[in-house]
Amino acid sequence: MLTAASEPPPELARYFHGEAFDPGDFGWMRGGFAGATPAEARTYAAVNAWLTACFEEGKAHTRDELAAMGVQHADLATMPPRDLRCDVVATAQSAARERSATWAEFQQHVAEARPFATSFLLALRLAEEMAMPRAAASLEERILARTIGEQVLRKATDWGAGEMADAPRLSDGARAVLIAQLSVAMGERDFANTAWLKAEVAKDAWPTIARAGESGSMMAWLLVQHADADPAFQLRALRLMAPLAARGEVNKRNYAYLYDRVMLKISGKQRYATQVTCTAGKRVPLPLEDAAKMPALRSEAGLEPLADYIKSFDGFSPCPKAS
Repeated sequence: MLTAASEPPPELARYFHGEAFDPGDFGWMRGGFAGATPAEARTYAAVNAWLTACFEEGKAHTRDELAAMGVQHADLATMPPRDLRCDVVATAQSAARERSATWAEFQQHVAEARPFATSFLLALRLAEEMAMPRAAASLEERILARTIGEQVLRKATDWGAGEMADAPRLSDGARAVLIAQLSVAMGERDFANTAWLKAEVAKDAWPTIARAGESGSMMAWLLVQHADADPAFQLRALRLMAPLAARGEVNKRNYAYLYDRVMLKISGKQRYATQVTCTAGKRVPLPLEDAAKMPALRSEAGLEPLADYIKSFDGFSPCPKAS
């Protein structure tokens, strides 16, 4: 597990069970709401101070790793926490998106969301256990098995929209709590998958199409694409994939997506416009290295025209309307 130097405040101890985290009643957040006692406010302040330190320690460690790889002055503004404990606590705190809600209202949202989160995560765990590869499984089978949980959870965070449009209806506050709980579980799987893939690559190099099959190689890319807490590993994978993509041993599109993901964190700019955001009610690419060359670069990588790519997001939650 990627870790930072500082330990979490003792008030968080009851929410950790080994390496697993259960936000439970979200009690450490009471100090962020009106009417908190001084002790509750101190707890909340201590947790946030720890999160800030965790973020900065992780960035400092990553900058050292990147410097050893020849990358100086890495931006890392969009890097998530490097420590899993920090990541899950910070993610859980997104449950209180409606800051105007009272603590009592928030607790109602928690109670409304809890049975859905518990049932969904139990069903997912059973599905993962059933799909666990046998001892003699191929590399492709082992990689594919690791994507089941994180992919299901990523789809589920669109609860009530897109592919999850038929999910049971929840109040806005309960939906925010549910998505936070599902995102915590997703983060735990991303960290575990990163550790597994790092070990696999260190042992046998990058999973090419020849070694892992087309699906296995693509899903290995998906795992490293979601290894955002470890930009140094993402950069190493990118460098390994570059000559393989040129020779057709890995998918060129996958290389383009990973390039943009990595370089946005390191330099703040991307090449292929695969990473988008919502601005003024519309989806637009994040900053580009060279906007004029981007269309040709997308074509060379086998990517569709940008306008078609942007349109492909229509089935997802819409961008917030411009105010």
